[in-house]
Amino acid sequence: MSEQPLRGSAEGRPVIGVLGGMGPAATAHFQTRLVELTDAAQDADHPTVVTWSDPGVPDRVAALRGAGPSPVPMLRAGLGVLAAAGAQVLAVPCNTVHPFLPEALGGFDQLHLVDMIEAAAEEVAAAGWSTVAVLATAATLEHGMYSRALAPRSVRSHTPGPRTQPAVLELIAAVKAGTPVRGLAGEYRRLVAELAETGCDGVLVACSEISAVAAASAGEGTALSLPSVDAVDALARAALRAAGFSPEQ
Repeated sequence: MSEQPLRGSAEGRPVIGVLGGMGPAATAHFQTRLVELTDAAQDADHPTVVTWSDPGVPDRVAALRGAGPSPVPMLRAGLGVLAAAGAQVLAVPCNTVHPFLPEALGGFDQLHLVDMIEAAAEEVAAAGWSTVAVLATAATLEHGMYSRALAPRSVRSHTPGPRTQPAVLELIAAVKAGTPVRGLAGEYRRLVAELAETGCDGVLVACSEISAVAAASAGEGTALSLPSVDAVDALARAALRAAGFSPEQ
């Protein structure tokens, strides 16, 4: 998907629209990273951003498994709000919802979706890894969105085994339940250490809740057992480029 700058906004740059709420903490973390990754010296150097954070979007895991209502109607409602507010570059900081976006975007021609899956896969490929461990919801792994994005880039995706994946899901649930992410950083480092024993070259943080924990861990300055690519950061950088900004790496 193209990341060429689009036209729009008061300064001649497009407005970034964030379709969030899936979950609220993940959306707040994405907005923080969007600010931190912007190469800016003053307020005016940042992009114009419109955010719609609706925590009532039906469960994406259940929907992907065919066990719950589709999130598409509520996604379309949120897209309508963003479009009416003038958004043009669309960022959706939720991995699991991405398979529903093509249907939800029908008729919203002004919104240019920055694909989180593709952006993260590009950064993994650029890292030169042959095998990457994917930390994600069970539905994201079952859907295979990352394995399909990585395979053409000659990268094999590794799914955490039965000892590790339950702990990954517990970490996601803890963030959604409001547990402070700093208190979860040690558990994240333990998971990465387990994955280092599987022969992977790196870790792909493919869940926005885990991204918030990974950022807290990085803030503590403790080295991880494996290098990582964060899908939230990849999305933020790609959205900034699409809006005509030069993101920090």
